[in-house]
Formats: sequence, C-alpha cells, structure tokens
Amino acid sequence: MEKIITWIIGKLPKSLQKLWSVHESIWMYIIVGGLTTVISLLFQMVPTAIFTELGLSSWINTFLSTTISWIASVTFAFFTNKVYVFKSKTTTRKAFWREFFMFYSARLVTYFLELLIMELGNHFFATVNNEIVTWRSLVIKIFAQVIILVVNYIFSKLVVFKNKETKQK
Repeated sequence: MEKIITWIIGKLPKSLQKLWSVHESIWMYIIVGGLTTVISLLFQMVPTAIFTELGLSSWINTFLSTTISWIASVTFAFFTNKVYVFKSKTTTRKAFWREFFMFYSARLVTYFLELLIMELGNHFFATVNNEIVTWRSLVIKIFAQVIILVVNYIFSKLVVFKNKETKQK
C-alpha cells in the first residue's frame, strides 16, 4: 500500500506533495478510515439483508449486524493504523498487547456510540412496516461512520499511540 501511495504522491504537483508530507498522518488516517468504512459497510449491509430475510426482529438485526461490522472493521483498523498511520513498531509482546488492548478499548467506546446512532436511526428513519429498509439503514451507517471516524482519530492520537509519538519528540 505504501508503494502505491508513494507513486501517486510522486505524480502530484510539488505543492500537493508538500501538503501531503506536512500532514501525512492525517491523510493516511483518512485513507485507512475510508477503507475501514468500506469494510464496515459491507459487514453491516450483508448481515442486515440476511437477518431481514430470516425474519429477525429489528433490534436483534441491528445489534448482530453492527457487532459483526464492528469486529471486522476494528480488526482491520488496528493493523492498518498501527502500520501505516502511526507507524508503531512494538518490540515486545507486552507492548503489542498493550496497544491492542488500548485500541480495542477505545473502539469499544465508539462501538456503543455507533450502536446508539444505528438503533435511533433505524428506529426513526429506516424502519417501514416493522422492517429495516436496507438503503435507509445504509444512510444512517454512513452518517455514523463520519462521527466515529473523528472520535476514533482523537482516541488513537491522544491515547493509544501517544507513547510512541511522545518518544519521537
């Protein structure tokens, strides 16, 4: 992924290359966040459609679909943020598991925020005749992802990968 991004950045005008280098961490977070959002959306919409066909009630459908989506996207986000965004290199298992635990703990907070947004959004916007309308649920999911992206960046920068950045200064 880094080689592709480096190649693309190399093709940009010098002023944009400078803008990239000054804010590389933020740009990489946006790219990784976009990919994480795609994974989250896929792992939300497919189970939602399956669970709707199985006739699960709205709140069980939302809970299960959001949970599956969260596990898949947080696992992807941990490794891509560690490697590409914050360039965190852990040399011990203890350090790795500390980051892992901190990352998942922070994401758990935003998981409950996402559940709240999804439940309220599906209840008030996406449910028609006691069934979730998939495209409407997708609109709620995209809205939730924007909020979650910002909150997760703050957690990652100020809590999870803070020690690494402090050592570099």
